[in-house]
Amino acid sequence: MKLRQVYSDERAFIRVVELGSIRAAAKERSVEPSSISRRINALENRLGVKLLDRTGASSKITETGIYYYKAMAGLLAEIDALEAEIAGEADEPKGLLKVTASIDFGQTLVMPWIIEFQKQYQKVQVELNLSSEFEDLSMDKIDVGLRIGALKNSALIARRLASVPRTLVASKDYLSRHAAPSTPQELEGHDFVFFRERNRKRPLILTDKNGEEYRIQCDGKITVNAVNSIIRAVLAGYGLNMGPRWAYQKYIESGEIIELLPQLDLPSQPLYAIWKPSVVQPAKVKAFVDFVAEKAKDVAGLGP
Repeated sequence: MKLRQVYSDERAFIRVVELGSIRAAAKERSVEPSSISRRINALENRLGVKLLDRTGASSKITETGIYYYKAMAGLLAEIDALEAEIAGEADEPKGLLKVTASIDFGQTLVMPWIIEFQKQYQKVQVELNLSSEFEDLSMDKIDVGLRIGALKNSALIARRLASVPRTLVASKDYLSRHAAPSTPQELEGHDFVFFRERNRKRPLILTDKNGEEYRIQCDGKITVNAVNSIIRAVLAGYGLNMGPRWAYQKYIESGEIIELLPQLDLPSQPLYAIWKPSVVQPAKVKAFVDFVAEKAKDVAGLGP
């Protein structure tokens, strides 16, 4: 019997706590909620304490439940690490690796990396989950997340892989109809294509070589939360955009898109690999993170 098959009642309780409800835990396991409820009841009867207060569809953890959850989650992590060590998972990359990344970055860069990775590590099966939102790693049992930008969850392990420089661009078509800006102040007269509505309300921040900062309030007619769609709008001449260099690199090289105000510095963002802490890091996770770190070094448009 595999070690992950024992402590079934305890594991059911932990997933209810992590997912927020019995229904969510049941959906994850593809079972009826009554099956999870029976496991929780059995656990509570054996311990002689109330771990969850259940009212209708909601489940609220008790103070005793909080204490038990913290202790048991750590214990089961050690048990799973032991199983991984015995099965050789800590030494040889194998098994299902679930990865999440943003849609455009994932389609353009991560998917080709995964194809190469799987060819090198043929005992690993890879599932890539692309989403415009930051996935909760525990919700879908994600092994590794690739994230661009600041991280909020300090409970996760993070490794910085690269920087993601940004560039200010416009198409040749747009510049044939509008004079290219020569100063930051001249940007205020141009149309912009925005990534998400909240970016429309934020000033564009640029810095010159002397460290002087310029905050420019921009306007435009198109907002879209997908980088590839923004590129299409920019190529069609709808306006300027400050976006990731990796996305525009090939169009800059072909001359279809022109970089503007290259003498100014634009804020860059970090690229992280994140994963949940465990006693023993699975070999498949370590191998994939190391692989991506090396691949990122060779991408024009990503920085150190």
